[in-house]
Amino acid sequence: MRDRSTLMAMVVLAVGLAACDRVPLLAPTNSTITLSASTRVLPLNGSTGLSAFVTESSGTPVQNGTTVRFTTTLGTVQPAETQTVNGLAVATFMAGTSSGVADIRAISGGATGTGTGTTTATNAVQITIGAAAVNAITVRANPSTVGPNGGPVELIATVVSESGNGLQGIPVTFNADQGVLTAQTTSTDTNGEARTVLTTAQRTSVTATAGTKTSTALIVDVRAGPGVSITCAPTSGTGTNCASIQPGVGNTAAVLFTVTKATGTSNLRDVTMTFGDGTSQSLGNLSGGATTVTHTYSGPSGSGPNAYTATAQATDVNGETSSTSTTVVVLPRAPLSVTITAAKGTASNAQVPFTLTANVTGAADVVEYAWDFDDGSTATTSGNVVQHFYAENSAIRTVKVTVKTSDGRTATGQTQINP
Repeated sequence: MRDRSTLMAMVVLAVGLAACDRVPLLAPTNSTITLSASTRVLPLNGSTGLSAFVTESSGTPVQNGTTVRFTTTLGTVQPAETQTVNGLAVATFMAGTSSGVADIRAISGGATGTGTGTTTATNAVQITIGAAAVNAITVRANPSTVGPNGGPVELIATVVSESGNGLQGIPVTFNADQGVLTAQTTSTDTNGEARTVLTTAQRTSVTATAGTKTSTALIVDVRAGPGVSITCAPTSGTGTNCASIQPGVGNTAAVLFTVTKATGTSNLRDVTMTFGDGTSQSLGNLSGGATTVTHTYSGPSGSGPNAYTATAQATDVNGETSSTSTTVVVLPRAPLSVTITAAKGTASNAQVPFTLTANVTGAADVVEYAWDFDDGSTATTSGNVVQHFYAENSAIRTVKVTVKTSDGRTATGQTQINP
């Protein structure tokens, strides 16, 4: 009987000891838990380490294997329960896909944290997740303006936390009252910057929003472009405007161009004048507002006019260009012709003097008059008047003159005289 009783007692004791092994070891009453996190701000789906240090009332670490349980109002802690080593229990907080503030606590038996509130208890930490961490957002443009014909600019939004650090993975929504955005919503990179491209040809107001914060409006303005005007007036030949010039000496016509910077336009780097005949000339930056340049054009050799398009192209300090043009038309020369008038003088010694005048049309640049008096004599003069004597009552004579211009044209005229 004693052996049977002893055996039963041993069985009961063994069962009791096994039951004790299955009960978690918890911190004793008046123990203290101090919870800390590697970071207090996380992007969506981010993670950080948690450390709970558990000490008894005497200040010594609790027994190894003491169980600590973690709770959170947002995201998850893995593992939710773990055991201490030298008083320290570690876990990982996983932020998940929702923005907000996670209140995390560490609990073990009778252990508490000093302080009572979520933000004051030592066994509690708060981790701000995603857009909830946004303290400020600013937006800038590169370049800050577009050209007179419009164009693209890169918009950069910078999102920072309360500490001024850039926040990664934060969705940013851009809004523009003009133009087109390549993407309206993008996420911040490791520097806390989100980017998109705006294409616009108008003055545009841009804002960016992250979480509950919206940036101050940024104005992307349209730059003034270069602008010049051009006028033209003939200075040689005949005509009242450059669209109808009769060439002068040498079958050429000179014109005076006036190029003026337009009011309200951008500062110029250079203006180049292209004359339309294969030549060009730089006019500088028109710092004085206007400049003039004279150019000589060749007249036509045939019966049709020569037309030239003269263009002033302006380039401003931003590399933008504009141009304006005018037309110069040089007409064909009038046909070259010559007539002779003869004035008979009073005979003397049986000789009759005649004053002969060559009247030329179609040229003002006659350089030579070649006379044939039809009596075996000739003369070459540079002027159009010559005097010649004939025997009184001699036969009727046919006087001829051939004129030659500076560009080699010739014409012949004649008249008859009766001595």
